[in-house]
Amino acid sequence: MASSNEDTLTSPSPEQMLEGVLEFGRTLFLDQTEEQTAESFVALLTKLFPKRYFMLRLVDLRGEESARGYGDQEHVRRDLNMSQLRLRQSAIEKTHIKGAVANSAMLLVSERWDSPFSGVADGFALPLAMAGELYGVLDVGYPLGTDRSIVDEERILPLVNQLASALRNERLYHDTKSLRDYQSRLIEHASALILGIDSNWRIRVCNKALCDRIGMSSSELIGKDLRDHFPVTDRNQLAKVFADGMLGNDGANGKSQLIAKSGRTVEVVWRVASIRSRGAVHAVVAVGQDQTVLSDLQRQLVHAEKLSTLGQIAAGVVHELNNPLTAIGVYSDFLLRKAEKSVAADAGSYDPDDLAKLRTIAEGADRIKTFTRDLIQYARPSAGEPERLSMNQVINQSLTFCEHLFSKSGVRLERNLDQSIPDIEAVPGQLEQVVINLITNAVQACPSGTLVQVSSYVDDSRVIFSVKDQGPGISDEDKTRIFEPFYTTKSNGEGTGLGLCIVRNIIEDNSGELSLHSTLGQGAEFRCAVPMFPSTRQPSPKIS
Repeated sequence: MASSNEDTLTSPSPEQMLEGVLEFGRTLFLDQTEEQTAESFVALLTKLFPKRYFMLRLVDLRGEESARGYGDQEHVRRDLNMSQLRLRQSAIEKTHIKGAVANSAMLLVSERWDSPFSGVADGFALPLAMAGELYGVLDVGYPLGTDRSIVDEERILPLVNQLASALRNERLYHDTKSLRDYQSRLIEHASALILGIDSNWRIRVCNKALCDRIGMSSSELIGKDLRDHFPVTDRNQLAKVFADGMLGNDGANGKSQLIAKSGRTVEVVWRVASIRSRGAVHAVVAVGQDQTVLSDLQRQLVHAEKLSTLGQIAAGVVHELNNPLTAIGVYSDFLLRKAEKSVAADAGSYDPDDLAKLRTIAEGADRIKTFTRDLIQYARPSAGEPERLSMNQVINQSLTFCEHLFSKSGVRLERNLDQSIPDIEAVPGQLEQVVINLITNAVQACPSGTLVQVSSYVDDSRVIFSVKDQGPGISDEDKTRIFEPFYTTKSNGEGTGLGLCIVRNIIEDNSGELSLHSTLGQGAEFRCAVPMFPSTRQPSPKIS
């Protein structure tokens, strides 16, 4: 009876086997999924070996996932443990599976076939092994009384080996692709400037940091001559650095400028390494560090140091002026009083025009004295404990120092000071620097004939000081950086980029808040909120 049942199972002829192998090979391509490969393989087995049960369990021992099953799911045991595969010791030895793989917790050595099918007792298992690695197990089961294991195992084995080879190639391909993609992401998102060039100076690789620095997309750079993006003066030096890389001399470095799309230059220090293939150099990769910010910082620090020196010189000049200025003020005041008494007594010894001239001399001396006092206070901002101050008095005193700015620029001044505002708490002398900086910026931003408004008022239990101009406004891009040290929107030589940074620091040091409100083309307004004197201070939210 068993022999009769076995005769009901047919086996493929050698010609059918060869055609099956070729057919399976035609279905394979590197970029297909594991599921596509497995289902194609099971379909081929079902066609060549009908009336058998097939279960293909694929596994990646590098991970902790259970095996993935493909095949006759209808007859699979419900209690089948997909996290364990069983193989005979002889099968492990014949396929040369590595010791570390054979000792995996997922692989159990057993001389008894553990059927994955319900109600099926006869069958065998073949390992899918290649180059010492295990990629899965194929279980073949037979209906009761139809065991053809000896014949089928020999014929199925070449197909299993072909599948193992295909799975190995697919995993190597996907691993290589994943590694390539990972490396590409590393290069793309690196903060350093990275580019690769071939032996003809053509750019083959460039990352986002490089594109962002020069304001160009990768499509605008790939395939272009790198030398076109260097100033003529830098080309000889850079040619030598990159030529050294082409000769295989890794570690060569040099400094150059890159020309951005906008025309500005970016200072970069490059380090070059060669890319070899079969011993020959085919390309060069250069990693650059943007030195523009550092160079700008160094220049601004030098400029700030000069300003500091000028401030010290100015303080010395003011000190030398004060002595003769005091004499001028005292004697002009004495002569003015004497002249006024003579005129009042109708003594006739003073001409009225001379009296007016004396008044002009006295007023001029007083004006110079006020100017020099404010200059000293501005050059050497006060440090100390917060005191009770009048905001309006601080504004008015600062405006006297800025009167020349308005007269010289043709910009008009409008004061909207609330005379009922309470006193504030701040360090004396520091707020004058804030007001002077903000007013100076506002005047410089305004064309002749426009208006600068200076206001004070109370909002949410805080005193607000506001400077609003009718200049060109501030772009969204500049808004994000305008309080950064050394960042300036002014032309070269017109600003150090320190003013607003200092203003914000002073306001915050005095427990206040500085905010900017501006729309491009509609001017700008800076609002300073400072705390009231403690006797009148109330908790308040941030200003809008």
